Amino acid sequence: MTRSDTVVRWGIVGLGAVVVDHVAPAIANSPGSRLVGCAGRTLEKTRSFAAQFGVERVYRSHEELARDRDVDAIYIATPNALHHAAVMAAARAGKHVLCEKPLALCVADGREMVEACRAAGVILRVAFQIRLERILQRARKIIASGTLGELRSIAFERTAPVGPHAEWRRDPAQGGILYDVAVHLLDLVPWLSGLRFREVFAVSRPDRRGGESDETLAILARLGEGCHAVIRASREIPFAENDLLVEGTEGMLSTSALRWAEEYTLRIRSASGLTEERYAATPTYQREIEAFEGEISGERSVLPTGEEGVRMIEIAAAVLESIQSRRAVAV
Repeated sequence: MTRSDTVVRWGIVGLGAVVVDHVAPAIANSPGSRLVGCAGRTLEKTRSFAAQFGVERVYRSHEELARDRDVDAIYIATPNALHHAAVMAAARAGKHVLCEKPLALCVADGREMVEACRAAGVILRVAFQIRLERILQRARKIIASGTLGELRSIAFERTAPVGPHAEWRRDPAQGGILYDVAVHLLDLVPWLSGLRFREVFAVSRPDRRGGESDETLAILARLGEGCHAVIRASREIPFAENDLLVEGTEGMLSTSALRWAEEYTLRIRSASGLTEERYAATPTYQREIEAFEGEISGERSVLPTGEEGVRMIEIAAAVLESIQSRRAVAV
């Protein structure tokens, strides 16, 4: 398949706010994609979504959708605990998969999903669409160039909107700020720095040890051999900066607030002085759909592979263990 000879025919499983507000419009706006089928929590909701977006086929289940020969790829946006079953059904049916984060809730499930897609010869990517933000791609290139020298410190913060959340997002087994927002940062920090997580120490509020899902999370991590990271995520802070700071032995870079702004600023300071670069906010969901179209055509993008998705699950598991044990945990 090449971009010039066909379009990607999408099915969507899971019809929540992210799909309604971002994913479905992105598919509709891409000349290389067409949304042909959907399956939601109830038939009534699925029919309503189909009417809103002009979708041809309504399915009662993800299995039924996966069996449709006119579907090329499936976007999986179910509650986190249901990702495994939907990915496995898609793999059995020979469909390419773009799965919302996290790929799975345990390493064993993630590995099984990766192997099923590999055996079926289908593409599996994880929807960490923030990798497609242009200012972060530029920051990654600067870090890789050596301009900052050896990295010593990374601070990254991101918040979600304050307000009511779907019931499953309040379930500590599959939700909380860890799986809602912090997983993005657990993916981005090693992707930006080129360094692997070695050790993490984490605390949450509310304390997960009491059986509640976390709303605010702080992680102190060791990366590589000589760099540490401070990662903060929350969905109860309405005016956070959502910024990034990277410091090395020869320079530093920092960003303006990376959310809810039309333009971002990247500042780079080294012995040669201070420079500033400005970037318009990237329509990341649109770029995500276009990147996956390219993947199907044989063009590798920055979307994480299934294996990278499993690595993120390993890091998240270490964070959970640290919260429970109140000690640093090796990754």
